[in-house]
Amino acid sequence: MSVQTGSLGIFDPKPRPVQLPLTLFFVVLSFFAVGQSSVDPFAAVTPVQTQLDAYNTGDLELFLSAYADDVRLYNFPDELTGEGKDKMRETYGAMFANRPDLQCRLVSRIVMGNRVLDHESVVFDSKSPPVEVVAMYLVEDGLIREVRFLR
Repeated sequence: MSVQTGSLGIFDPKPRPVQLPLTLFFVVLSFFAVGQSSVDPFAAVTPVQTQLDAYNTGDLELFLSAYADDVRLYNFPDELTGEGKDKMRETYGAMFANRPDLQCRLVSRIVMGNRVLDHESVVFDSKSPPVEVVAMYLVEDGLIREVRFLR
């Protein structure tokens, strides 16, 4: 004869029919949890969205905080147009200061691992039509390491 105890080790004279389905539920749930990665599959979006928000508010320091110190900027496919935060500080600092209408609207976004592809519509001044751009961001260690622009 077996003695049933409750979850606290207290004698329980009546079996509980709910215990078996509930136990099975947690067993099945644990199989799904084992297959899940603890790494956020959309972590690459954080620095990309941070720099986009900062771009639209003209916050140069927040904008630059999303980039690695040795970031590289390219015109697609491989024309290097800038390298390092110091160069970006000059270029974007002047742009933020001299273009009060500067805005970037996100049209669509694709995330694949540590790569983020944004289709953007950029307004440089209110008298000109928006410029369509695809920006391809490579994110490593939480920072944007490389950007390739397709115009």
